[in-house]
Amino acid sequence: MRQRSCQLVLYHPVEMSATVLDGVESAITVAEALCLPCLSQARVLAGGDALDRRIQAVNVMEDADIVRWMQGGELLLTTGYSFRDDPSALRRLLPALARRQVAGLAIKLGLYVDELSMETIEVADRLGFPLIGLPSGVMFHDILSQVFGMTLNRQAVELERSNQIHARLTSVALAGGSFNELVQAVSELVQRPAAILDAQGRRLGATSDVPADPNAPRATRSIRVGDGVHGEVVVWLDGERLLQPHELKAMEHAATVAAIAIAQERAIVSSERRHRTLLLMQLVTRRTVDREEVARWATAMGWDMDLERAVVLVELTDANGRVQVAGQPLEDRLVRTVQAAFGPATIVWGLRSGLALLLEPRPSLREHCARLHGVLTRARRGLKVMVAAGTIAGDLGQLRDSWGNAVSALALGRELSGNDFVLEYDELGVYRVLSRLPTDELRRQRDEMLGPLLAYDADHDGSLLNTLDVFLRCERNRVRAARELFVHYNTLRYRLTQIDRLTGGLTPDPMRRLSLELALCSHRLLQARGDA
Repeated sequence: MRQRSCQLVLYHPVEMSATVLDGVESAITVAEALCLPCLSQARVLAGGDALDRRIQAVNVMEDADIVRWMQGGELLLTTGYSFRDDPSALRRLLPALARRQVAGLAIKLGLYVDELSMETIEVADRLGFPLIGLPSGVMFHDILSQVFGMTLNRQAVELERSNQIHARLTSVALAGGSFNELVQAVSELVQRPAAILDAQGRRLGATSDVPADPNAPRATRSIRVGDGVHGEVVVWLDGERLLQPHELKAMEHAATVAAIAIAQERAIVSSERRHRTLLLMQLVTRRTVDREEVARWATAMGWDMDLERAVVLVELTDANGRVQVAGQPLEDRLVRTVQAAFGPATIVWGLRSGLALLLEPRPSLREHCARLHGVLTRARRGLKVMVAAGTIAGDLGQLRDSWGNAVSALALGRELSGNDFVLEYDELGVYRVLSRLPTDELRRQRDEMLGPLLAYDADHDGSLLNTLDVFLRCERNRVRAARELFVHYNTLRYRLTQIDRLTGGLTPDPMRRLSLELALCSHRLLQARGDA
C-alpha cells in the first residue's frame, strides 16, 4: 500500500470548522527545551506566545547570511558577534527568520551584546518569534547535546510505542479478528471511544462508549483500498486535547489493517459470486439437470430448489446506453437492493447489463415484476429498467424453458416497448406461438405478405410499413391513425391504398387480413432476434 503522510481532521460541534495537523513529529518544542538543565538560566525576551514551535535542528549562527540556508524548525544559537556594531541589524533580520519558520533565536548576553533594544523585542513579539537570552557562561555544545539527546529519547519512546502498536494490531489481523476486535484494540491503545465505518458511514465495528452526539469532536483516518476510500477509522476526542503521535500511528496502522481485511473480503466475495453465478447459469441453461448435483449446490448455497420459480431477467440502460453491472460496484448495490425488497434468500445474480432472478410466482408474478421494476428504478437516478419474466418452472428441468422464454420476452419487449417495461412471457399472445418457429419459417411468412412493402420502402425511403403498424394498432381507425402519424387524413388514405395494392391485406377477406397481421408480428419478432 502506498505510504502517505498522516492527516488528522478535528470536527468541532459548534464552529463546524476543521483544523488540520499534517505530519506528526517527535521533535521537542521550544518550551520543552527551556526545561533542560543547560537552559535553566535562560530568559524568554520576546515571542512568549510561540514557545510551542518544534525544534527540528540546532545550529550556530555567527553570520546573518546563514538565513538563506534555513529550511524551517531550526533553533539558532548566536553570540551576537555579527551585529555587535549595529544593534538594528538583528531587528532587520527577524522578519527573514520568521518567514523561514525558524523555531527561535537564542543569544548569549554579556559577550558582544549586553541587552536587546525595546524596538527589537517589539518586532519579535509582533512576529510571534521567540527570542531567548542566554547567560554568557552557557556552552553551545551542552545545548546541542541535550536538545538532540531529548529528541532521540523521544524518538526511541515513539519507536517502542510504534512497535507495540504494530504488534498489537498485527496480532488481531493474523488471528483473523473481526472489525469489532480491531476497533477494541485501537480503543485500548488510545484510551478513547473508537469505531470503524464503511464508505456509507455504517458501523463495521465500534466500542460501546461511542458518543451519541453526531457532532462530538473526533479524529478520522481514511481506509483506502487501491485508489478508492472504503471507510474510515474514527476516534472520539475528550475535550480539546489533540491525539498524541503514537495514538495517530495507532489509527494509521488500524486503517492499513482494515484496508487489508476489506480487500481480502472483497476478493472472497468476488470469488464466491463468480462461482455462484456459474452454478446458476448452468442450472438455467443446461439441457439436462443432474438432481443430485443440484442438491449439493443448493445445500452449499442455502437454496431451496423445491419451490416453484420463474426466471426473471432485468436489463438496465441510462443516458449513455446499457449499464455495466456484472463485476462492477453497482452489482453489489443492486443485489442488496433486491434482497432488501424480496428477502435475503432471494436468488439473484449479475449479468453483463442487468440482473437475473429466480422468483417465486406467489401470489402474483406480475406484481412481483412490477415491484422489482419500481425498486430498481429508484436505485439510481436516470435508470431505465426492462423486466421480463419467463414461464413458471414447476421443477428444475423446466428452468431452462423459463430462461429461454424470459430471453424472448426481453428481446420482444425491447422491440415493442422501448427500454422501460414490465413483460411476462404469458402476455405475449400470438408471439408465444411464433417464437417457437425457426427463423427461416418466420422470414418466409413475413416475406409472403410484406415482401413487396419492405422492398418499396427500401427503394423509396418510404414509411408504409410504419403506417401499417400504426393503422393496425389503432384498430383500423383512420382518424386515430392519422393523428398518431401526424399526417393529413388524405395522406393516410393514399398510403393505405398503396399498402393494399402491394399486400392485398386490407381487403374484407378475413384470412388475408389475419395473414397480414401475422406477417407483421413475424417481422417484429425477427427484429427482436436481430434477424430482420
